[in-house]
Amino acid sequence: MSFIADILTFPLFLMELAWGAIGFSTDAFLRAASSAEGQTAALIIAFLAGVSEMLGQSVILVVNRVALYRFLASLAFTGLTYVITAVAWGAAAIAVAPLTRVGTLSPGEIGAVTGIVSLAFAPRLFGVFAIAPYFGLALGNILEVWAMTLAIFGLHVGLDLPLAAAVFCGGVGWALSYGIRSWLGHALATPLGRLRHAIIGSPLDRSPQQIIDDLAELLSREKKSGEKRR
Repeated sequence: MSFIADILTFPLFLMELAWGAIGFSTDAFLRAASSAEGQTAALIIAFLAGVSEMLGQSVILVVNRVALYRFLASLAFTGLTYVITAVAWGAAAIAVAPLTRVGTLSPGEIGAVTGIVSLAFAPRLFGVFAIAPYFGLALGNILEVWAMTLAIFGLHVGLDLPLAAAVFCGGVGWALSYGIRSWLGHALATPLGRLRHAIIGSPLDRSPQQIIDDLAELLSREKKSGEKRR
């Protein structure tokens, strides 16, 4: 019975942790740093942040009547990339830690650091709204800065790093992981594009405004097709 109770209460814990992170709760980041349950929940939050972002782009898949399994695969694929990004960010933060003299992170703290960084993705749960025209791009940038600030805050309060060390490890770690992702994305653009197309059925490389334009064009075409049939 306790196992079932844990399963039923875990979603509430997930929501509490995400909401706490968004509000810069020290307790939320302490949980993510110190408990296996908190770290698992943080990774799930990072996964759901990726799902949220893809939900916005997936509207074009729905309009194109893409098969349900491809739609679900697109959500899972993007969610996993967010988890991988969080792990890479955490590893990069640990890698650059020895360069600072005011605070250090050890490889043994990879779980705690990854938990904190994953939890910092909580604002990106609103990523689905980045599809909105006109302000979608700005919202995406705001969520990115918000996540960065939370990661620095989390390293500071969750691992008791001096603020200067948290800024250095969090900021440089993010830049390093972003640079590596960009380089790999460029170097492996063709195979990754084929993989994404094979899983999702579409490259999904359109900007939010382009997706809105495509959606309007498709709806217009369907309307004209319906009028002709009459």
